[in-house]
Amino acid sequence: MLQQFASARAIPLFARPSALPVCNPSVLPKFGVMDPVSVFAASPQELLAARHALETGALRTNLQSQGSDLEFREQHRTSGNDGSAFYAPDFFSNLKTRALGRVLLTSRATTSTQSLLQDSLRSLPDGVVFVADKQVQGKGRGGNVWESPAGCLMVSAAMRLTISGQRLPFLQYLVSMAVVQAVREEAARCLQGGAEVEVRLKWPNDIYAGEHKIGGVLCHSAYRDRAFHLVWGLGLNVGNRVPTTCLDRLFEEAAAARSLPAPPPARPERLLASLLGWLEPAVDGLAQHGFQPFQPGYLRAWLHSGQRVELEEAGSRVALTIEGLTPDGYLLARDDAGLAYELHPDGNSLDFFRGLVRKKLPAAS
Repeated sequence: MLQQFASARAIPLFARPSALPVCNPSVLPKFGVMDPVSVFAASPQELLAARHALETGALRTNLQSQGSDLEFREQHRTSGNDGSAFYAPDFFSNLKTRALGRVLLTSRATTSTQSLLQDSLRSLPDGVVFVADKQVQGKGRGGNVWESPAGCLMVSAAMRLTISGQRLPFLQYLVSMAVVQAVREEAARCLQGGAEVEVRLKWPNDIYAGEHKIGGVLCHSAYRDRAFHLVWGLGLNVGNRVPTTCLDRLFEEAAAARSLPAPPPARPERLLASLLGWLEPAVDGLAQHGFQPFQPGYLRAWLHSGQRVELEEAGSRVALTIEGLTPDGYLLARDDAGLAYELHPDGNSLDFFRGLVRKKLPAAS
């Protein structure tokens, strides 16, 4: 399961380098031979365009330095898969997007989908999605490394966005909302509408079911050529019942509670297609109208309205009540006197709520 989540710098909650990373294969770590990365597309024309972009790009160079390479799958819809657990034809049969996910990379084992896309941004097709069964150098908060369990949906996507810098941080909230929506849709399919599975958001980008964390979102961005180049990553427990719980177990428990037949396993291909189908128009809406139209839905899905938190300041404790989000995407809270504060993570704690600092907000006029 993904262990985190983006840091706060110039733009809230995003790691935002000043320029795109430059590939330097001579300094890439060696992990032994990784499996090839298969390239699929939603149509032969899109596969041809992807081949043109990827064959001589940085992604191929990085993969070859690790003993891997790209393999282009000509029969994009009807062929057998590449041996990975993620079945490309099933994904494309459920995908309804304009660009996002229409080029798909899959691998049975790779270093890190997030790092490989980040290090190859200059030459990637817009909207490319990379799914791996196993990662040996998965990315977590603060540079932490984690090894992914089988059954976890591990995916990264690259997007180019013409959007204001003030609105960009909310993209990670949209990805989290898309996860919630996709899980609800998959639950409705597997349980035939007979029961619901409640998944919630822990700020800024953790996915919870009850007391159990089942996933998380990570975002990185860079600005170049008057556009933001974004790579977001998701780890979601679909079939892996450890280290916490997973969608399959949640669906089984929901069915048993309603005396329903045992549900089929959740399908990561349908989940991802649903997620991307919700996210793409939402990103368009964010660019045009900001996060305000989405904020009520986000707050309905999160865990924190009315939550009391205590901040340690100068040896004393200050009690605050969380009310929502500020215009910059941080936590909005009030003290017992009614004064409003913006709460920021201090960058030192894996649990954001154990490392908050506050900034007083001006009184409403």
